[in-house]
Parts: sequence; structure tokens; C-alpha cells
Amino acid sequence: MKRVAIGLLMLCSAVALAQAPFTIVRPQDGARVREVVQIRFPIRSVPQGGFIGVTINGKFVEAVAPAALETDRERGHYIYRWDTKKLNVPDGEHTIELTLYQSPEGGSARILARSAVRVQVENEIKVPAEGIPLRYRWVPGRTYRYQVKGTVKEINEVQYSGLAPEETLIYDVSFRGELNVMDFRNNLGLISWTPMPPAIAITGSGQVETITSDRMIPVYQEVETTGRVLYQVSRGADAVQQDVFYVWTADLPLLPPRRYKPGDRWGATITLSNPLESGDPNEIGLKIPVAAHLERFEWEQGYKCAKIVYEFTGNLPRSINLGGVELDKPKSTIRRVVYFAYDIGQVIRVTTTLQLEGIARQEQFGGGFGTPSAPGAPAPPGFGGRGGIGADDEGGMRGPRGMRGPGIGGVGIPGAPGGGGAPRGGFRGGGVQTGARNIINRFVREVDMRLIGIF
Repeated sequence: MKRVAIGLLMLCSAVALAQAPFTIVRPQDGARVREVVQIRFPIRSVPQGGFIGVTINGKFVEAVAPAALETDRERGHYIYRWDTKKLNVPDGEHTIELTLYQSPEGGSARILARSAVRVQVENEIKVPAEGIPLRYRWVPGRTYRYQVKGTVKEINEVQYSGLAPEETLIYDVSFRGELNVMDFRNNLGLISWTPMPPAIAITGSGQVETITSDRMIPVYQEVETTGRVLYQVSRGADAVQQDVFYVWTADLPLLPPRRYKPGDRWGATITLSNPLESGDPNEIGLKIPVAAHLERFEWEQGYKCAKIVYEFTGNLPRSINLGGVELDKPKSTIRRVVYFAYDIGQVIRVTTTLQLEGIARQEQFGGGFGTPSAPGAPAPPGFGGRGGIGADDEGGMRGPRGMRGPGIGGVGIPGAPGGGGAPRGGFRGGGVQTGARNIINRFVREVDMRLIGIF
């Protein structure tokens, strides 16, 4: 009899382990949340063939299978991430509802359970009426580590042809870099920018190049608390092997010395090229005047930040030669978003999108766009080169005094001096030639620099 009782008890325990009530464990009802919200519920509450429906404020968002969810095995939770900033969720009260469905094989889905919580989204930070001062803080011995990712794409379009534009990935590059604060005196910081190995670049043809530590050297800057660089130089600028080194610096946003409030506007510049021929700031290349405005104060990556937006639309003041593609004062669109953490006095994240557009050439086209021919097709660029368009964007790797930089920063655009790309020809059109068509060239570069650690 005892054995039967023990057997029944073990069976009941097994059933208990296999089941759990379906409920949102986190966040709790009435919680204050921001940025990416982890919506947690028990793993054991989802049976075989079960899946989750997500509804926000009564509007269905998506259905998610358990295999697509993150898991926290230690706590026994599935995790659904709700990115309130990416989705532009306004501050205020919102209702999160999860619905548990089961779809038997060959049958229609049926509802097993529902769970809902109300939360207060609070991404925006309320500031004093007088505003908040923004200053860089250069603390000797401190290191800020960033993850940098960037892509460059070329888009070719035959004007008035009705054909879809053809998009080509030129390269994709990623690496980590460190901003080291070595000294601070007389209101000036001595800092260094150093790329960390390895840096990985992938060209449109699929070729991969890896840069290791023996080819990476720091760039030193003397910089004010406003972000203005007074002097900069690379350690290997006069080295015999200077053409094999890679360097990296960020184009720090300048912050005029005053208090800031949401809606404030001021003039600024974005540097598009910086071959670092010398430490003279007057030789830092093409600077584009942009309109800057402080959109609001908000949380970013757990830091209290000022969100500053820089924008420019217009023609560049001079022609640009991109290794055989001549863009005459090309149309340019620039958008940079900076998150400046005012409590620690450093940049937390910078995203930049740069587009250059020009009518590069005329070709004869007939029945179709055709395909890139061997002599006319754009050759993949080399991994680097100096002084190209986009060389001094945040997160850019570039080469001082002829030093090479892998794409983002070193060239920025294929075929620029030092880029290694073959001279570009035209596209061969298919079908009967019926007349001239302008080929519109667009080069789009996107860079994302994000803080990942402070040491």
C-alpha cells in the first residue's frame, strides 16, 4: 500500500513539474519601464505545439514560437523583448497582453490562457527649466570601449527607365575600439583612440579580411571639455612601414559651453574626411555645416542622455572623384544621432547615415538594364585607403599620411584614393540601343558606434 501511495505521489510530482500557470512574471502590474522591456513567463506553462500571441494596447503585434524566444533556464523563463524606443512607443500607460495558443497537428489553433499587465513607459527624462550643462569628462586612467559596425552600399539606377535600382554591398566592417584617457590638466584631456584586434571586413564579393594587432596603432588627441580637438597625431606617422597601419578616431560632437533644453538649436559641422596629414586641425579635411538640435533627454543603454540630431541636405561644395566615378557637387543627405550621457560626460552611441548621389555617366540602353559586364562592372574596393569621402565619421578606421584604413573611415566609398578598387566602367545595357540614359549613382554608408564597457 505504501508503494502505491509513493507511486501516486511521484506521478503527481511529475505532473506538477510538467505544468505551470501561464502568467506574465515580469514586469509586474503597474511597473515603470524603459528602453527594452523583458516580458517573462514560465517555460513550463507552454505545452508542446504551443505558441504566444503578443498584443499591445489591444492591438495584435505578432505570434512567436517558443524556439524564437530567449530562455533563462536558471529562472525557468521565456523572454519576449519589447523595444519601446525602436518602436517609438510614447511615454505613458500601456497594456501588455500575452495569449497562449496551442495548435494540434492537423487542427486549428485554440486559446489556452491569457495574461496581461499595465506598465508605465518612461523613456523621456524631465529636466529643470534652466536646462542641463553638457561637458566631456576626461578622467585619467579611464577606458571607454566601443563596438563599431558599418556598411557601404552602391545603388545604380537608370534614369527614367522604369527599371528597379540595382543595389550592391561594397563592404561590411566591424571592430572594437578603445578611447583611453591618459591625462587631464589645464582643462585639456590627453586621450588616445585605439582599434582592438581583430577588425573584420567583408566585401560585396564575399572576401574576408582580418586585421590583427601588429597593424593597429593609436591616434593621440589633445581635446577640450567641449570636444574641440586642439592637436592630434598618430604614433606611426613617421614610421617606415606607415602604409600598413590602421587607426581609428571618432568625430566627437562639439558642445558649446552652456545649459541645454529640449528644442535648443545651434550650428555644427560634420567632418567627412580626415587623412591626418599632420596634427594641424586646419588640415582635417572637408567639413560640412549641419543643423543641430537637442531633441530630448532620454534613457539609452541605462544612461541618462541628451539625444542630439545633426542633419544636412544639399550639394557638397566640390566635385568628388570616386576612383573613376566623377560626382559633380553630389547631392548629399546626412543624418547623425548622438546620445551623450551627461552624468559621465561621454558619448554612449552615435549612428550616422550618409548618402551621396550624382549622375555619373551616360550609356546607351535598350530593352533592359543588363548586367555588369566584366570590363564595366565595379570592382570590389580594397580594404582601405586614406582620405576618402566619409573618412572622419564616428567609428571610422582610416590611415594617417598614407596609412590604410579598412573601409569605414579609410575610404568610406569604393574606388577613393587608396581604396584599391579598379577604375569603374559603365553597365552594358541589353536589347536594342534606343538612346542615352543617365545612370544615377548613390553611395550609402551607415555606421553605428555603441559603448559596450567602461574600465
